[in-house]
Amino acid sequence: MNEKEIREKFEQALKVKDDGTGQLFMYSLLDFDIQYDEKVERVYISVPVTEIMFNPIGFLHGGILTYIADTAMGHLCAAFAESPSVSLELKTQFFRTTRKGTIHATAYFTKKGKNVQFVECVLKDNEDRDLGKVTGTFYSLNN
Repeated sequence: MNEKEIREKFEQALKVKDDGTGQLFMYSLLDFDIQYDEKVERVYISVPVTEIMFNPIGFLHGGILTYIADTAMGHLCAAFAESPSVSLELKTQFFRTTRKGTIHATAYFTKKGKNVQFVECVLKDNEDRDLGKVTGTFYSLNN
């Protein structure tokens, strides 16, 4: 990505944030595609890998994977639990990295309680190889 492309992405993300759609700046900047499967209560996020996601030594930054997973799990709780939730705890395991293609995240419940949800998110590359797995505990905001 060159400087012009990065500036254009940034400007577009600012516009999306300001138009009241609920789309957040980072979702737009990173090109999140968020899908919901009501039948199996899962949330899927696909994100193209770009160089703005790399750490100083040229690998995919671990915080990016965690951010994608936290977003997928938060959307899962908001869509399929009794109320929106906030993350209380996250554990991220990194298995491999990628420098191209798309990151595919799948979030699902391991236990859905009234006030606390236990969730997992698996992140894969285009070749269906595991990039990482994030487990989380989420607390429902009941009122």
